[in-house]
Amino acid sequence: MTHEERLAIAAELARRIVDTYGDAVRAVFITSSTARGLDREHSDLEISAVVRDGVEIEEKSYLYRGVLLEIDYPQETPLLQKARRRGGRWPVEADGYRSRLVLFEREEWLRRLDAAVAESDAQEHTRALQHAATMLIESRDKLRNARLEGDRLDLRVQASWTADAAANLVLLLNGRYMITTRWFYRQAFECPHQPADFRRRIELSVGMVPATEEQIADAAESLTDDLVAMVTARGVAVESAELIV
Repeated sequence: MTHEERLAIAAELARRIVDTYGDAVRAVFITSSTARGLDREHSDLEISAVVRDGVEIEEKSYLYRGVLLEIDYPQETPLLQKARRRGGRWPVEADGYRSRLVLFEREEWLRRLDAAVAESDAQEHTRALQHAATMLIESRDKLRNARLEGDRLDLRVQASWTADAAANLVLLLNGRYMITTRWFYRQAFECPHQPADFRRRIELSVGMVPATEEQIADAAESLTDDLVAMVTARGVAVESAELIV
């Protein structure tokens, strides 16, 4: 399916959404790769239809003419709260609030979303870095368990997840977010602030180069150590000596 065909389907979906749900709809827009014009023949079409608080509409996900359509119906206040927050997965989530092709808008509602995004951009990164670092450590610990149990399949799976968490943390450390999923690692590799030999260890962790399970695990382990050190070097505590509630 071409970009133009995908846009035509999106326009028809927006018309039907507004006709069906009426005044409950605050805005309808395309997100992800299609919003940036980076969609390819088999890319999915992702649409957000923002609705008033209290209106609950089940999200839709289905194939249409061989293309996956995904329609989300977030309520306006929870959506704005998420857009304001800079969490550990900010590099993956941020573009969804920033890049969009507007199909419908009521009372300039998207100005509220832009204001929420501006608040997120102005936040300091401490809590986001702590969260991203703990996600990386969690993946590393699962890899350690697989290593102790001699589970070769799970070790490789967990090493791949560790690489994902490592790239996410590198993007966050550099204040960059993912433009499209297929560029996730590419963007991380281009970041100026990253551990030495970052790309090689990522490629080992995800199985892009021939390696033993031990080499894969060692790459993921060392990558975790170096990235946690980068976080703590910024004055962000990852480990606590006290229980916190």
